[in-house]
Amino acid sequence: MTDGKQPVLRDTRFAVWIGATAGLFVFALAVGFIWLPSAQRGADGLDLWAAICRAVGLPNGNARISAPIAGQPASQVAWTTETRRRLAQGNASVGAALAQVCNDCHGTAGISADAIIPNLAGQSAAAIYKQLDDYKSGKRDPALMGVYVFPLSDQNLLDLAAHYALLPSPSGDAVSTQSSTSTVARRLIDVGAPLRGIAPCASCHGPVGVTPGAPGLDGQQRAYLELQMQSFKDGTRRNDISEQMRSVARQLTSEEIAMLAAHYSSISDTGGR
Repeated sequence: MTDGKQPVLRDTRFAVWIGATAGLFVFALAVGFIWLPSAQRGADGLDLWAAICRAVGLPNGNARISAPIAGQPASQVAWTTETRRRLAQGNASVGAALAQVCNDCHGTAGISADAIIPNLAGQSAAAIYKQLDDYKSGKRDPALMGVYVFPLSDQNLLDLAAHYALLPSPSGDAVSTQSSTSTVARRLIDVGAPLRGIAPCASCHGPVGVTPGAPGLDGQQRAYLELQMQSFKDGTRRNDISEQMRSVARQLTSEEIAMLAAHYSSISDTGGR
């Protein structure tokens, strides 16, 4: 006789499915949050928590700061109160005498006749001083400028900066704001491209905002602007503090760089820096 109960047959397929799903979930977490972040460039010394933070895009105060890459120096100029005080000590008259050597390339009025050589007239003293100091220290490629800058003292650099800051800014022919080139350029200048990590050009170069040492771009030589943006983009120019320009230029297309260079070179300086 039986008690009326039927034996219960266990289906192991459900347990296998749950186990396999859990295993795949753990594997995906390990790959996405640990292995991939650790395999990326600059992940040396990354611990587990730092790798997870990196995967989800969160800052992590415990993550180690990677050592500077050899051959990629940044500017050593610090915009301290002392630096600003020293900038005010530049003697423009002495700078004008020193600039006689510069005139062959940059023009007697600080406006170059060669599209690949920058105009210096009307730049802020801070912008001129920073670039001269970067050339002198080797933070910017001194292949062309080094022979002229190496013999100069720091006071000489200040004097030259004061001289060029007093010269009238260059101005170009007005451009039509209706052109497609200007429309794209104006958007990048005024708004940037937030989804691509591109800050507005105006936030550093004026007239909306200003960053110490950032040059004014209005009326600058077109070929020079395009070459410098391309150099920041490919990393051959590296004297931007905190990689500000490299971070932006890397996201720009060659067409956008050409548009920005054309736009800036063809408008008059507004005085904002």
